[in-house]
This record gives sequence, C-alpha cells and structure tokens, in this order.
Amino acid sequence: MLQYNLTMNETIDWDNVIKKEARGINDFDLGEVQEVNSEQVITKKGIVDKERFYLPRNKVNRFDGDKLWFEVTKEDSETYKHTDRIDWDEVIKKEARGIDDYDLGEIQEVNQDVIITKKGTVDKDKFYIPRNKALRFENHKLWLDVSRDEAKAYKQD
Repeated sequence: MLQYNLTMNETIDWDNVIKKEARGINDFDLGEVQEVNSEQVITKKGIVDKERFYLPRNKVNRFDGDKLWFEVTKEDSETYKHTDRIDWDEVIKKEARGIDDYDLGEIQEVNQDVIITKKGTVDKDKFYIPRNKALRFENHKLWLDVSRDEAKAYKQD
C-alpha cells in the first residue's frame, strides 16, 4: 500500500486515488487520476482532445475520498501539461525550459533516452535530461518537468 503523509495527521492511500477526479485551485479540472509514481500523479482530461498532466506529488493538498486536490492554478497547470506529439527533429537548436521557466540551455541532441542541452557562453553547462521529462514543445521552446534543483543531477562535464 503506497502512502504519503501530507501532514502529521493526514495520510493518503495512493491506491484509492486511481480513477478519482483531480482538482486544482478554484475547482480547476485536472482530469482523472491515471497513475501515481514516487514523484508524480498522472491525470488525463478530455474525451476527444485528451490532455495529460504530470503533477508533482508535493503539490497535493488533500484527498477527500472523491477528489484529489492540488495547489495548482489553471495557469500553473500549463507547466505540467504533456503532449505526446513532439517532433524531435524540430527541437534541435531550440530553447529548453524547466519548471518555473528555468533555463536549461539550447538543445544540442536528442536520442532514444536523453535530451542533451548546453547552457552558457563561456563556462558551458551540459545537461543530459531523460527524454520522458519532456512535457511539450511550443513557441520554439521544449518544456521539461525539471526543477532548478533537479537539473543539478543531470549536469555533466
């Protein structure tokens, strides 16, 4: 049984949230919970034009038995939206951005497993980011589910 302590008095049994509604701030609809892993809650919204959200578990506010509530606004949700339709040839030499618009540099290469980016002009940082961290490609930017702190783990010399 996967459990997660929100506060000292509240525990969520993650098995019970599957197929439940996910809601954000102001009752914003985040779809239905599809999967929970150690870092994320994955939801799906829509019947025809399906959207998937990969929401960090640390954004969970509470589970009331029917709905899983997140500290996420409608605007915030765009950061966590995922599309499976990324043309990987188009992302080369484009910007890579993480959570909170964190700059991950310019995309140099994409292979089966990783996205390689380079940041900086003099002291160049190279990041090897797992491809499954890609959320969407829009406005000439590849958005990744990577925080500033997490990016350090993907940095290599």
